[in-house]
Amino acid sequence: MSPTSLTGRLFAIRPLGKRLAFAELRCPDRTYLCVFPGRPDVTEESVVRVTGTLRPAERSRKFAEEIHVDGFDVLAANTVGTSARMRHLPYSRDILAEQHVHMRLPEVRDRLLKKWTAIKSVRDLMEEERYVEVQSPRIVGSMADGPTLKFKVDFFGREAYLTLSNLLYHTAFVAGDFTSVFEISPLFRADINHSSQHLSEFLILEVTAAHRGRDDMIGLSNRIVRRVCEHTGAPLPEGDLDDIPVVTYQDVLAITEKDEDCQDLRPGHRIKRYHARSVSRYLGRTLFWVVDMPARHKAFFSSTRHEPLAGAEVANDFRLYWDEVDIIDGGERVTSPRRLLERMVEQNLDPEHFAYYVHVLRSGLPPLTGFGMGIDRLMAKCLGLGNTRQLVPFPRFIDHLEP
Repeated sequence: MSPTSLTGRLFAIRPLGKRLAFAELRCPDRTYLCVFPGRPDVTEESVVRVTGTLRPAERSRKFAEEIHVDGFDVLAANTVGTSARMRHLPYSRDILAEQHVHMRLPEVRDRLLKKWTAIKSVRDLMEEERYVEVQSPRIVGSMADGPTLKFKVDFFGREAYLTLSNLLYHTAFVAGDFTSVFEISPLFRADINHSSQHLSEFLILEVTAAHRGRDDMIGLSNRIVRRVCEHTGAPLPEGDLDDIPVVTYQDVLAITEKDEDCQDLRPGHRIKRYHARSVSRYLGRTLFWVVDMPARHKAFFSSTRHEPLAGAEVANDFRLYWDEVDIIDGGERVTSPRRLLERMVEQNLDPEHFAYYVHVLRSGLPPLTGFGMGIDRLMAKCLGLGNTRQLVPFPRFIDHLEP
């Protein structure tokens, strides 16, 4: 036993008669059980400094130590209500307006901490794999990635955009002989989408590496997903992280055609969520890769080839699905300036807008492959959340910009 003074936020005040009350004091290092000589005159979730005697909490399974309080001072009173009243409320704008209070709930704190520590574990893995972390600009000029809707910004009188992708800059890093790079950063997309999986500002891991092909990057992706799943304790069936199956776009066509409960995937069209669910059911696996997508749906920097079985141009790409949600998308990149210009023409893009990127390729590029992984989407699946926005304290989506 020792005299002590602790500062923290006071939770769960529970009077036991007139001469005894218990409360929880959340401090930076841990949470302590407080034993007061009567009901303390303070609102719950106020910030207080308590003084008293610290001793082992012998009768508590939840707390290692308890403090028998002799006195306390209120450092910052809570006057707006407690997080406890929000525990059973559905996720809504009412919660977002008081996210600073909502984050005090243990289950909310836990999932946010799991996300942020999982990101650290990904950084650790990338360092083990000998990748260099880089930083690309968030504000870009004409070299914006393709026709996707972009957020415009006024850059000292010039039209600029919030970035859609770091890939073009990663290619420049590779040209500068930083041959294996990664970046964890926010990206911005202005497309109109009300899905709970969609955010206008979202966090992504982007990876680009020279002298590595599709199979190499699928292997790296599998190791990243395994690391995150193990870190978060994702409730995957045993063996689902082992030998994740790989199917082609042609396989998806055949699987959905045989599935009477699924609308057929028409050749050349994009895979929808119900198509992915059909493939997951057919394979009996939660996670699976789809490769060789139609080239017309891939960005201009994507490497393609003619596939005789499909009778069409396909991309040398790879996409990881977790049930119906795509988590990772990537592929081998075009490194020939001539082929890059051809791809731009095919997609009605103005090569002048990408003059620097073409110049990078003309400086001599080794074969390279890259991918992007939606961090919030993966974490939502790992934690069993149906709404990706629950992992973002202050989300931005089509009709929400507050606070």
